[in-house]
Amino acid sequence: MTITHIRQTFWIPAIRQVVRKMLRRCVTCRKIIGKPYSAPDPPPLPKIRLQEAPPFTATGIDFTGALHVRQIDKSLVKAYICLFTCASTRAIHLEVVTNLTVDTFLQAFRRFVSRKSLPRLILSDNASTFVSASDEITRLCTSEKLQEAFSLQGIDWRFIPKRAPWFGGWWERLIGLTKTSIRKVLGKSLIDLETLQTVTTEIESILNDRPLTYISSDLVDSEPLTPAHLLYGRRINTLPYPRGEDIDIENYDTNITNLDKRAKRQSLIIQQFWNRWKSEYLTSLREFHQKTGNNKRRIEIGDLVQIHDEKPRIGWKTAIVEDLVKGNDGHVRSAVVRTKNGITNRPIVKLYPLEIHIESENKDTEQKTTHPTKKDDVTERQLSTREASKRAKENIKTFYGLSK
Repeated sequence: MTITHIRQTFWIPAIRQVVRKMLRRCVTCRKIIGKPYSAPDPPPLPKIRLQEAPPFTATGIDFTGALHVRQIDKSLVKAYICLFTCASTRAIHLEVVTNLTVDTFLQAFRRFVSRKSLPRLILSDNASTFVSASDEITRLCTSEKLQEAFSLQGIDWRFIPKRAPWFGGWWERLIGLTKTSIRKVLGKSLIDLETLQTVTTEIESILNDRPLTYISSDLVDSEPLTPAHLLYGRRINTLPYPRGEDIDIENYDTNITNLDKRAKRQSLIIQQFWNRWKSEYLTSLREFHQKTGNNKRRIEIGDLVQIHDEKPRIGWKTAIVEDLVKGNDGHVRSAVVRTKNGITNRPIVKLYPLEIHIESENKDTEQKTTHPTKKDDVTERQLSTREASKRAKENIKTFYGLSK
């Protein structure tokens, strides 16, 4: 459309290349149809996902959306499910909470620690990226009381960038499985809080029995590895002893020697499962790790950008890039930006540049400087074409009011 309108007044050789170059420099056009920064290749899996460690040493925390439960007087109240998931074993622990206050979350966290383990590292979604996006979750994550309680126990709590749930994909995936299971079990039924707690606990056991490795069709092969194997040495929904193993409970001697043997045997079984975890599960992760990004770095400190939002694009906020956050592989995937409301962070795929970096000199000029040609080798037609192209650029600048 731009070319058609210009040609009504001017005839410009190579007009498509000239117009395309000018439109790329148009700030108004970039505000409406500009593209975001491209993401680099996916990073290697973090160390917490690959190293053998006690279960729940590194734990991800997230909340589901609100669930409606029925009280005794048949009124409806909201309830939430808090998910704790282990980064290495992929095991989960679910707690039903009635609200999103700090005290309620700390009670759920104490129950989790008492039943499972005290984590060394906690990772969670940023407050503004939770599904409910409620003020209670925002106050919960920024609460000084919560931060102090964790620091006293030696726990490091880290947040992923805002509006980037894929940074916590290893717990978002399990949140999705939990909500899918609840929808399949409950459907549109209205249940009380006690029933919801029972269903949630059963779903937790089922998800901890899900296979992590390939399910073979050969009966001779071992059963697939599950998170329960790494936690308890067996599947949760099976008997604690193999079929055919007879144990005389009445005459069973519980002296220190027998108990020590049983403990060593249990430890050996769990260690065998950890060996399978390293040889089968970790190697299978490579099949899903593909390089699909663009490693050409374009974002720079000081760039003027638009921040992606759910509202119409014309109302997006503008910001200045203050700092770049590099991963362990050296690539930039998020940035610290400054808006009129303060400092925040965003993934680079949510930032839309409004400026372009100054390009190098024209190829023709560079070629003329580095490789001078004789005047006789340049035809008169080439000279006239270059002169016409130069005039065309000036005309376009004048037409769009870009001339100084």
